[in-house]
Amino acid sequence: MGHWGVKSYENDDADFAIDAGLEKVHGEAYEALMDDSNALSFDEVQKQLVNPETLTAAIDSLRQEYGSQRPFDDWEEDERLAFVGVVVRHAEFGVPVPADWRDQAITWLDSEAIAWDEATLRKLRRQKENALLSSLKSEISSSDAS
Repeated sequence: MGHWGVKSYENDDADFAIDAGLEKVHGEAYEALMDDSNALSFDEVQKQLVNPETLTAAIDSLRQEYGSQRPFDDWEEDERLAFVGVVVRHAEFGVPVPADWRDQAITWLDSEAIAWDEATLRKLRRQKENALLSSLKSEISSSDAS
């Protein structure tokens, strides 16, 4: 798998899974928005289209790729990174993340053991992603208390 950035979703498997989720849920509309003639950036297209269904479809794509019956505990480090990337990308755009997936992503961010070329930048980014996902916990706790 290729790592081409420091964000969790900047790796081949996360990118492919997000793309598969968008394709499955939005089909031709997604393809039209990704056309080179469209003025929207890649990020703008994703922000416009991601939703709970694309999150589920992207995670399903990863499960199919890695073995649908394999429990999360058996996933390899790169596979875990792809999962975290899918969750983080959706969370960044305000998509509600199921608590079990959010908690799994936080656990894997905390225990990440991948050696990165840009180790300091990755550490800072990992902290930012962890803070984002952890804030989702407090948002839920705050709304539960209301």
